Amino acid sequence: MKNDLNISSLDHHHKDVFEMVHLLDNAIRANSREAFLPIINFLTDHCTDHFLEEETIMKKNNFKLLNEHQKEHQRFINKIKQIKKMYDENIHTTHIAYGIRQIIDSLIIHIQTIDIKMKGLEE
Repeated sequence: MKNDLNISSLDHHHKDVFEMVHLLDNAIRANSREAFLPIINFLTDHCTDHFLEEETIMKKNNFKLLNEHQKEHQRFINKIKQIKKMYDENIHTTHIAYGIRQIIDSLIIHIQTIDIKMKGLEE
């Protein structure tokens, strides 16, 4: 895949993000509030673990864009927390679906434009 970093664990995680597009589409078609929870849980757990792993690799390799990357990761974490809060507060699923779509789209852009700069770093 053209977005591969040649860092196997991160590439695998990135493919999972691309798969979230399909899960979100299925949740919207199902028109079921509960169908969004696995996506929210995935984003919460996956992003926290993934961002930590990415940042560890960057630190190990003295990656010059580490601070900027960490700030962007924190923005994603904050957005995911907002979506989870909306879900917990029983906000209409249309708003939740829209928020999730924005996060997924932003993550894909992040992978394609920011993470790609990590290509060639050692695991």
